[in-house]
Amino acid sequence: MKKLANVFFTITAGVFMTFLIIKIMPGDPVTILANELRSTQGISEADAMSRAISMLNYDPSQPLLQQIGHFILQLLKGDLGTSIRFRTPVLSIVLSALPWTLFSAGVATILSYMAGTRIGLMVAWSKNKRLNTVTETLTSMVGSFPDYLIGFFLVSLFAVQLVWLPSRGAYGSQVTVGLNLPFLISVARHGILPISAIFVVYLANWILNMRGSAMNVMHQEYIKYARARGLSDGVIRKKYVGKNARLPMITTLGTTFGLLLGGAPLIENIFSYPGLGYYLNTAIAVRDIPLMQGMFFMIIVTVVGANVIVDTLYGYLDPRLRRQAE
Repeated sequence: MKKLANVFFTITAGVFMTFLIIKIMPGDPVTILANELRSTQGISEADAMSRAISMLNYDPSQPLLQQIGHFILQLLKGDLGTSIRFRTPVLSIVLSALPWTLFSAGVATILSYMAGTRIGLMVAWSKNKRLNTVTETLTSMVGSFPDYLIGFFLVSLFAVQLVWLPSRGAYGSQVTVGLNLPFLISVARHGILPISAIFVVYLANWILNMRGSAMNVMHQEYIKYARARGLSDGVIRKKYVGKNARLPMITTLGTTFGLLLGGAPLIENIFSYPGLGYYLNTAIAVRDIPLMQGMFFMIIVTVVGANVIVDTLYGYLDPRLRRQAE
């Protein structure tokens, strides 16, 4: 119950802050949309204002708390309004964009975690000081690069110069959407560059963090006890050092996923990848308030959901927490 209450409070607070931030942005979107409707549809000012208020899901003449209450009530009904830019329900845009973001961010997170923790453990276990120094220097440098700069580099090299991979979209225009091999191959090819841009940066961070965590574990008393028992280096590295060094890494998976979603507008815009970030960037550019609110709301829900999954997974993997729960 406590976890559910925390989830509800976090999502509500996020929605509240999102509404306020968008509210204080310069310009009146209702008036802007009403003027556009008048010029394109030839309707009266009153009809245009009424239609604009209905599309945006709030009335600027109402008190602020009433506006927020109306917005949350519409959210509970599954009504996120109508996009000004695309003239379609925001919910349908959100649901079409979410799988692409989950695919790119999810694959990049999982692959970078698996590869980074394994490499970090190998480096920490190695007695080669030069290898440790070089690894620390390189990972610190690469990990500090913005993923969008790596994205520009990958596009320039593999899409423009070598022409090996597509640079835009989530799949080719010639394929039929569905569970068929040409479509799946096209999705995989279009996903390589955006996923790689994210993967490279977070791989470096996972290597650096795992190396530090493993080196800390290697100085614990139970490692000395395992050596005294005559256990092989392979068993100690895998069962004792690796397993315990990965536990703190799991807690950062949710945070990492949240950071990925936060940077999604830049990466997805570079590759015209139709995820949440791409549509959020489009909404901000044209001041599409309903679409902005819908994208922010879905990002908040996704990040909170990822953290709940990670917390549950950590509780299952850590025997100390399992004993406390029992």
